[in-house]
Amino acid sequence: MAKSKDNVVMQGASGRIGRNLVFRQRGDQTIIAKTPRIPTDRVMTAKQVAVQYKFYDATQYAKSVMLDDDLKAEYKSKTNVNQSAYNLAFRDYFKDPELRRVDDRTYEGEVGNKISFLVKDVMVLRSLSVEILDDQDAVIESGAAVLKDKSDSEWLYTATVQNPDFMNCKYRVTMVDRPNKVVTVTRGFGESQG
Repeated sequence: MAKSKDNVVMQGASGRIGRNLVFRQRGDQTIIAKTPRIPTDRVMTAKQVAVQYKFYDATQYAKSVMLDDDLKAEYKSKTNVNQSAYNLAFRDYFKDPELRRVDDRTYEGEVGNKISFLVKDVMVLRSLSVEILDDQDAVIESGAAVLKDKSDSEWLYTATVQNPDFMNCKYRVTMVDRPNKVVTVTRGFGESQG
């Protein structure tokens, strides 16, 4: 794939030329690519079919975002010059949220102690809930975390139950992203500090 910048001849070109080249516009760039060729006798693996289904679902989600003016504006506010709200919505559906860091240095099993969770996602999560588990995976307490500030990536959970054996506990973190995908991650005490 080639990119054309400030080329008077290619600027604004789009479409197919012959059987070999395709021109596309993306933001302020002209993209030049080889025409895709898919063999007609190809047999898809189960993994390839699963990816195709995920692409279809991501496409349907991005289309639904384009029909909602408020949501479209929210996605548009996070785009760069060569990206559309549709592209970002597609990416948001395709990428799961990722728990980057758990900061439990101030958690000592006392009521009111805070645990910080740093999350990476395309858009701000809908919610982040936390379960604190003992070493047998029994739930000691659970609740919702709240956004720490306008950075949209750090969430705080405040402990509500006394936990004398806090050094052997685990955190089960459930993240719900903008497209309503649910991702659950479990981390041990002190496993991921920032």
